[in-house]
This record gives sequence, C-alpha cells and structure tokens, in this order.
Amino acid sequence: MRNLLFYILACIVFGYLAVLYRSDAFLVLFLTAVFLPPCSIFMLWSGRKHLTCSLTLSSYPDEAGKYQACLEATNNSKFYLAELRAKVALKNLGSGRNCKVKLSGKAGAGQQVKLSGKAKELEFGMWQAECRSITCYDCFGLFHVKKKIMLSQQALILPACHETNVRAGIRTKISFSDGEWHHPQIGGNDPSETLKVREYREGDRMNRIHWKLSARTDELLVAELSMPIGCNVVFFLNARAGAMGKQAGRAYWEAVHTISQGLLEEECCHFLVWREGGKLQRKAIRDVEGLAEFWGRISIGRMERGAFQEEYRQEFPGEPYVSAIEWNQELELYCNGSLQAKVSPGRVKEQLSGLMLDV
Repeated sequence: MRNLLFYILACIVFGYLAVLYRSDAFLVLFLTAVFLPPCSIFMLWSGRKHLTCSLTLSSYPDEAGKYQACLEATNNSKFYLAELRAKVALKNLGSGRNCKVKLSGKAGAGQQVKLSGKAKELEFGMWQAECRSITCYDCFGLFHVKKKIMLSQQALILPACHETNVRAGIRTKISFSDGEWHHPQIGGNDPSETLKVREYREGDRMNRIHWKLSARTDELLVAELSMPIGCNVVFFLNARAGAMGKQAGRAYWEAVHTISQGLLEEECCHFLVWREGGKLQRKAIRDVEGLAEFWGRISIGRMERGAFQEEYRQEFPGEPYVSAIEWNQELELYCNGSLQAKVSPGRVKEQLSGLMLDV
C-alpha cells in the first residue's frame, strides 16, 4: 500500500512538472507512469490465469528437525512473475494443533519453481496441509492479484531418528524360531522354503537332491533349505496416549524410531508391541516398510498401559523371545528387566547417542 501511494504521488509530480516546465522528458515519464498500471495488471492477470500449483508436505524432518512444506508452481504464461506468496496452514488431525508456514519465490515465463518453507516441532501424527490461495506481485510490488487454488494434502509426520548404539548378538539375530520370514543368506532345515540350488557334493543327503531339476540338466542338483527367522526381540511400548506433554511425547516417539531403526541396522527382526482397546497389538518389524506400516497403525490408535510381559505370555503362548525391551511414558528404558536409561525430554538426542543397548 505504501509503494502504491508513493507511485501515485510520483505520477502527480511528473504531471505537474511536465505542465510547469513544458518538458518532454517529464511528459514521457508521466505517460509511462500512467500506462504502467494497466500493463502490469494485464501481465499479472495472464500469469494468474495460466498458473498451476501442487502441494506437498514432507514426512521426515531434516537435520535441524524441521519439516518442509512445498508448493510447486508452474508459470505457463509468457510473462515474468516477480514474486509469488502463499501461506500453508498445518493442522494435526489428532490433537488439533495449528501452525502456518509462509512461502515465497519468483517464476519466469514457462518456468516451474518450488516455493518452500519449514515448520519446526511438528509432533508425530497425521497432519493436514492446506493452501487456499496464491498471490502474484509485479516487479515494483505495486499491484497484485490473488488466485484461489484450494489445495489440501495429508501426510503422516514421522518422529526424528537419531544416532544410537544398538548391538544384537548372534543368538538374538539368528536364533531358530518358527516364522514366516527366512534368512536370505543362511541355510537351515525348513523344507517349506528353498534358499538356493547348487551342484551335488559328496556327503549331501539323498533326500536333499532336487530330482526334477537334476533330470532336466543331466547332473545332480541339491536344494539348500532356508532357516526360518522369528522376531527374537520384543519391544514393549508401555504408555498411554495423551498422558505425556508435547515435549515428552516427541521424545518418546523419537526414541522408539531410533531404537527400532538401530535394530534393523543390526539385521535384528523384532516385534513392536502396544496395548489398545484392552488387548495387546503387535507388528513384526523386518524392514523399513514394516516400520512405516507400524507408524500408520499407531497414528490412529489409542495406546494404553499394562503389565506387558505377563499379558504377552498369555496372548501369545509358546512364542519365546530372546530379549525384551520396555519403554514407558516416564521415559525409562529397560532391557530384560535392567534399567538402561532415564531420558530427559530436552536431551533425548544427546542421551540416545550415548546409549549402549545390547540385546
């Protein structure tokens, strides 16, 4: 608004000087100033008409712990858009918390640009990003036009993952157990799954010979059987949804993410176990896809507290495990009944980096 007032004042001054001094130079400046607004408005209107947008919200934080909201704008017109501005409203669908991210940038003719802004301290859960309009400004910042875009995007915001020290012993990694998953490299005695087929060696058992393939190739081939792998570590999440404060809740889920990722890096399959609706729920974590599925399930659930190890034996009888990790809402971490860490919400990154967890 201030720029527009200065512009109008300049037009009046140029017009007055052109009449007062009968100057062609001031007259040209006056006429240029008079015809500039309709030209600028026409270019803005054309750019607005041919502007297309899409909205995204990142699920993972960057190194600074911030989440990126991005508006991808494509200027399909023949005119330069000196500045684009937009606001993205973020809302946690669980807690109802709101925040806004401001975006700005410029787009040349026929150019696709990304207007990005960062929001910090978004707690774990399902968030909705909404952008209702985008505003286009001219080169001088005098005029602008607004375009309604009404974009909405939902994203599951995942907790940050920090460095930690998780060590899984050989017994924990490859302890024989009934399971639907088989080790990709180590052989075993499960006849339901074949690891690989190789040439016959002296000493191989006759019942391991693959007779059909041997008949096709005219040489004896042996089928090496796979070893079934169960989830030999059980990670109990003993907390009640909504009982922790904002900072403590963020620290809780960051620790879950960090330790679970640490177990995966050690090639240690594990169960994440929580209580919901008066009954234990569990999710087998064998890869990052399984962990992503867990986040999707837990984000819409209502966790409860309980006597997990006793309930687990009753709920899943005959399914032994090697190690049990328990993480409660007081931010106390236990492994096989021994206290490993008492985490402070403001120092979760520092304390996890110094943690030595042997399972």
